[in-house]
Amino acid sequence: MKLVTVYLITQNRSKLLTRAIDSIFKQDYPAIELIVVDDASTDDTSEVVKKLQQQYDFVYLKNEKVSGACFSRNRAIEASNGYYVTGLDDDDYFCPERVSQLVAAYDEKYAFVCANVQELMGNGDLIDRNFGFQSGKFGLEKLLHHNLVGNQVLTTKAKFEQVGGFDVNMPAFQDYDTWVRLLRKTPLALKISARNYVLETNHGGLRISSSNKKKLMGYRLFINKNRDILNAKQLQSMALLETKVSGSKYGFYNFIKTVNADNYKSALNLYLQRNLNWLKITLDHLKKIKLA
Repeated sequence: MKLVTVYLITQNRSKLLTRAIDSIFKQDYPAIELIVVDDASTDDTSEVVKKLQQQYDFVYLKNEKVSGACFSRNRAIEASNGYYVTGLDDDDYFCPERVSQLVAAYDEKYAFVCANVQELMGNGDLIDRNFGFQSGKFGLEKLLHHNLVGNQVLTTKAKFEQVGGFDVNMPAFQDYDTWVRLLRKTPLALKISARNYVLETNHGGLRISSSNKKKLMGYRLFINKNRDILNAKQLQSMALLETKVSGSKYGFYNFIKTVNADNYKSALNLYLQRNLNWLKITLDHLKKIKLA
């Protein structure tokens, strides 16, 4: 059984960190190494970690100054002993079968494997999130329309090293950028249908790269890095993404200019949100009733 290293980057979220670490040690896959990198927290994270290390065996590294998620992830990957590497954000958590399901699905022909997620809402409900693609094999053709992966994958340490890890110069879009670079090296990936990662955005704190200014800077860097492989339809999808990031208006003319067969759901959703939000709310409510 091959060792899986889980990197967990944290900063000033000691209350949420315990839940994240607990979820890693509740995995049904026994060969796991956890590396926690503390990005210069100023709260009681160090004290919380000391107590957790009395219960669990894991590595704790603390940055002397705030260095960002990419630097911290790369630091963990460099220190890892695992054949496989995957990650967890400190405000999210794993379902017990996540690691075993990803390992079982992995094949060397894949750049990485990923899964679907659930989002934990403020009222405690778990909502399914697909990021526009539920399951199956995919390559750059699909990925360059939108980030259908999300924020975490499982791949090998060697493949992370082949692409130089996460780009510390990206102020946002760090995950998306890395998944694209992995696929540029190994042109096939797999998304499994399992929903084994729980994402929480309603805990009251900020998620990494949450400012629109950073997102817009990251978007522009992302476009510049991949302009050589973007086709006309993908550029339409990137224009749609820019509209989302910038918060600019998205009228019917813009909708017609950017919509295509690969992004029509995202385009329609954004159009309704920006222009007919009452209708979007009604449709979302009807969808919830149908699913119930």
